[in-house]
Amino acid sequence: EPACRRRHSSRLALQVLFFGVTEDKRALGYTAGFFISAFMLGRMISSYPLGLASDIYGRRAVIQLGLVSCLVFQLLFGLAPTFGTAILSRFLMGAFNGIIGVSKAAVPELVPPADRARAMSAITGMWGLGTIFGPVLGGLLWIPGSPGTPCFWSSVVGAAISAVALIAVGTFMPNTRGRSATVPPGSAPSGGMPVQGAVSRGVEMQ
Repeated sequence: EPACRRRHSSRLALQVLFFGVTEDKRALGYTAGFFISAFMLGRMISSYPLGLASDIYGRRAVIQLGLVSCLVFQLLFGLAPTFGTAILSRFLMGAFNGIIGVSKAAVPELVPPADRARAMSAITGMWGLGTIFGPVLGGLLWIPGSPGTPCFWSSVVGAAISAVALIAVGTFMPNTRGRSATVPPGSAPSGGMPVQGAVSRGVEMQ
């Protein structure tokens, strides 16, 4: 998720110039901010509904939805013919992306108490790595003359990473859900937080 969100951040001003939105260099930073804010707006609107959906349909299903959104809307962004289309792709990527909150909610359902701190740290660590290497990838693969926009190839690589993650989640992750857990509602599994309502707590922890 952080790699999806931050991959283009090193070249956003150039992206604005590519679309011809403005030639005023003083307005580049302001206009480029719409790329980041569109993603976060979509995520803000959908975080709680996606958390509730993971209670009903399972954590894995919502994480897979988020990965599919990364895959599809990254490609749409790389092929976007207009600034508006690019902004829309970012908004939709955020709107269907509840990976981090749901992943944190799944930790107490999947990981023994002794290993939960390490598992939560791994999620945060992967977020940090994505935040670092996403912009590096976007910068290195900014290639003028590419199909669609100059960030097309970085979008393809990002979509490929999302596809690998999608396969891995489908293969290795059990589809837990708070409301169907084997412990009584409101009780704590093996000394952890109550499973019922774990998603809302996971959202708060983002």
